[in-house]
Amino acid sequence: MKPFFISLIFLLLLTNISQSKKPSEEKTTIMNVYYSKTSGKYTVKESTEIDPLAIASATYKNSYETKGWDFLTISSYSKDDNKYSDSNKAYAMGYVEGIINNEKIYQIYRNLLYFSFYKEGNKLPDNLKEYLSLNLDYMKKKSLENKDKDVYWEHVYYIYQQMLGLYEGYNSVCPENKKIGFIDFQLVVANADMEDAINYKDKSRRPNFKNMTSDEIRLYTDLHTHCSALVKTANDFSDIWFGHNTWTTYGAMIRTFKEYKFVTNSKKEKSKVVVFSSYPGSLSSVDDFYYTDTHLVVMETTNSNLNDSLYDLLSPETLFTWVRVILANRLASSGEEWINLFKRENSGTYNNQFLVLDLNKIDLNKKEIKDKALMIIEQLPQFTESGDITPFLRKGYWPSFNIPYFKSIYEKAGYIETIKEKPDLYDSYDYSGSNRPKIFRREQSHINNIEDFKKMMRYNNYKTDPSSKKNAAWTIASRYDLNTEGIGKNLCYGAIDVKFISVKELMEGNDIVHIISGPTNDNGLPTFSWKTTKCYENTPERWFHEDVVETWDFPWIDYNVQLFDK
Repeated sequence: MKPFFISLIFLLLLTNISQSKKPSEEKTTIMNVYYSKTSGKYTVKESTEIDPLAIASATYKNSYETKGWDFLTISSYSKDDNKYSDSNKAYAMGYVEGIINNEKIYQIYRNLLYFSFYKEGNKLPDNLKEYLSLNLDYMKKKSLENKDKDVYWEHVYYIYQQMLGLYEGYNSVCPENKKIGFIDFQLVVANADMEDAINYKDKSRRPNFKNMTSDEIRLYTDLHTHCSALVKTANDFSDIWFGHNTWTTYGAMIRTFKEYKFVTNSKKEKSKVVVFSSYPGSLSSVDDFYYTDTHLVVMETTNSNLNDSLYDLLSPETLFTWVRVILANRLASSGEEWINLFKRENSGTYNNQFLVLDLNKIDLNKKEIKDKALMIIEQLPQFTESGDITPFLRKGYWPSFNIPYFKSIYEKAGYIETIKEKPDLYDSYDYSGSNRPKIFRREQSHINNIEDFKKMMRYNNYKTDPSSKKNAAWTIASRYDLNTEGIGKNLCYGAIDVKFISVKELMEGNDIVHIISGPTNDNGLPTFSWKTTKCYENTPERWFHEDVVETWDFPWIDYNVQLFDK
């Protein structure tokens, strides 16, 4: 072939590659769902506006490539005429999401499969499938038996129906080679709970901490814990900020910010609208970060379990954490109610420290924070402990950083024994002496406004911060990809966002959630890009990231809540 034609073909290839990487234009899609009682079938129609007579409606803004987030709102039929059953409404909400978010659901399913189960040949192991099957059977059977006599189980049934609708809506429109079975579909719905459920019945899969080096223990817990969180009261009591960043694989950076409005005929639920950061195909936040129309704000950070014997207590005849969070958000109007609901049916999977801020107990004008304004609960298999930590809020702040606060949880989870056997792990697992509590303690006093809080939640100054010891993971917004040596070097893992609210803004009637997507590039850190990083060169199948945005340099967004009754 002549050089001219070679050059021409090469130029055309470059042009096509360049064009393929241009961000897609933002597009808003509206879909309404119609239900026929005669045929029992659901029909989804695209439209230019929401139809209040539809059984469910969705508005989807595809802005992921330009803002780092897609935006999805879904509402059920809400008129007081009992035209549709509540189970049909819940199913329809899931069904339309499975259709409207079809492509992104497959993308994140595939990326999570590679990250979580690459050692198993990208298949769910048999013991996990058994747990999931038994758990789904329990969820369905127990809710059917009790839904007419207990509002708790009534809403478990609706959650099951929404999940079923999501699954069937997805499979109704996807190509044959992308269809997913119901058990495997749990990977996008219950991914975080699976990290513990995989230890069910199979001790060979459990981490043997006693035979692991300190670095191996750190790496294991680093890849199985998520998030930094902070509740901060302004020095003059003029505001309170409640914020969170998520730590996970960068292959999961396919983000959707969601609002659900579910209104039942009985009106027994206390919250009808929940706003949350999330992912395609997930009915919960996973991060977790929620704001409800009962004026509760909820978030968590994951606690490591260093006592593998606790997995002997796992039982599929419980409810996963993601289900119990939805229930508590929907049925509670106070932090204390939320805690008591969340305790029920504890699965001991996705064991977190949950924080619940009750805005109804805060009056900034009077500089008053009532008891039980800030509640906390921590869980392990067959065990929880909770309490009121409002005094800490009055004193200035409460940090959360993947280490249990309650002594009972800390001891049962094996922290004391682990540090005793390996004293060099003190910097990683001591509640007060490890890196993040030190950083929070030092830096929180400098927070005086929203911009300061943003910097705090994106903080990573690992090169000079003595508490980080030149480790880009040992800080508030971790970036494992920047570590160039050690057992955890060049990992495609870290803090991928920030979400927070200002209590002052909410109390002034401005229902705003401040959000940003992507690893931090504050403090002079390089912007993360798949073009320049080496993080997926190490076990590339694990760091699978197809369809994830290439370069992460997105702005802060002031998200205005859409579905609250004004």
